[in-house]
Amino acid sequence: MGWVSDFALAGAEKAYGAGVQAIQWGFRSGILKRHRLPAKVVSVGNLTWGGTGKTPLVIYLAQQLQARGHRVAVLTRGYGQDESKLMSERLAPIPVLVGPDRVATGEQAVRDHGADLLLLDDGYQQWRLEKDLEILTADSKTPFGNGRLIPRGTLREPPAAAARAQVIVLKGKNSEEARFQVKRYNPGAPVFFMNYEPRRLWRWPDRQEVPLKNLRGRKLCTLAGIADPKQFEATVLGLGADPRLRYRVGDHHPYTTGELVRLLSRCHRHGIRTVVTTEKDAVRIPKVFQEAIGPDLRDTELWVLEIQPRFEPNESELLHRIDSVLAG
Repeated sequence: MGWVSDFALAGAEKAYGAGVQAIQWGFRSGILKRHRLPAKVVSVGNLTWGGTGKTPLVIYLAQQLQARGHRVAVLTRGYGQDESKLMSERLAPIPVLVGPDRVATGEQAVRDHGADLLLLDDGYQQWRLEKDLEILTADSKTPFGNGRLIPRGTLREPPAAAARAQVIVLKGKNSEEARFQVKRYNPGAPVFFMNYEPRRLWRWPDRQEVPLKNLRGRKLCTLAGIADPKQFEATVLGLGADPRLRYRVGDHHPYTTGELVRLLSRCHRHGIRTVVTTEKDAVRIPKVFQEAIGPDLRDTELWVLEIQPRFEPNESELLHRIDSVLAG
């Protein structure tokens, strides 16, 4: 029966692709209306589902552009809720507006917050808005997934759609093969590679800072419900930690108190008194979890590792490119 499911997926892929083409044709022909807002619009998005580093990049750009004198607002659909909550916490007082209608939230950002620069999170397929800058993110290991459209693959649009980008940011190691793949479709856009470095470490839930050096030689468990847990685990290992257990769940996984208590009990049996997780996971941990921890588990701490992007060639070139487009 495998050929039946393959046939069905191929048909669904063609239908999806035809739908995307129809929408794009509607905007090109003017049947569907594009909106120009009274602010600069910078989009950060991708061609595949998840795992390309959009959220850390949006946080970084919002902070940098605000420091350059722009009145920034972030517009996000709020898929999964954890990303929008994380952005709100990290970016305050920069406003983060959540909603599927980016035209409406953009108008609200200008009207209520005086924004002159709108940063679209996951905005590559937001065709209703006129944009001043398109930043495309992708995974350097597989920039275009398996080359197939949804649902047969992970692509939201065909690889040729990379041609719309003015800047391309590839998450992962500098790779000539990845550069070659994206340059096939967009030879003119500069390509940057983005990796992560530790920013700080703090204790959940009181946010008391913990020196990063405290990870050296420490037996611990890693907790990750993100698209690329291996990268997080490698970062923890690179800080000198001694990970004895790892707990992985799906991206946007909604943690329950019982699940986390069971994890701490397992750690306790293995003599582990520290669990290290990501910022994105931390915002999904129920507040009541702390109250549910019994006295025998209260010596086990939950630490949160914050990361920040690092760019190749370097961030000054990336920001110069963005400044030059916004100044036009």
